[in-house]
Amino acid sequence: MAKKSGMIKRLIQKIRASKTAFTIGVILLIINPPIGWIGFAVGGYFAGKYHNPKYLGIATVVYAITWGMAGAGVLLAGPRGVSLAKSYLKKLWGILRRRRENTANSDDSPH
Repeated sequence: MAKKSGMIKRLIQKIRASKTAFTIGVILLIINPPIGWIGFAVGGYFAGKYHNPKYLGIATVVYAITWGMAGAGVLLAGPRGVSLAKSYLKKLWGILRRRRENTANSDDSPH
């Protein structure tokens, strides 16, 4: 079993050495959260609107697929790619939050 484990580690290292694999991994890590959140929200919306629980099942499948995307992204990008994706998502989240706060503040201002 130790021989297989070493072989798998070498294979992962070889994949991570590829710039293309790194890029694909980072992209998977970045697009993963929005796809999961949007898929689950849309599924919940349709389940409520049409009173059909199958939409919750579809939403759950979409959400589960995003976990597979996250796993593949971690394997392809490695720790450096995970760190890069986290910092990018933090920046993006901050931009969206500030934009939302600015919109809320402009709506509250007297005309």
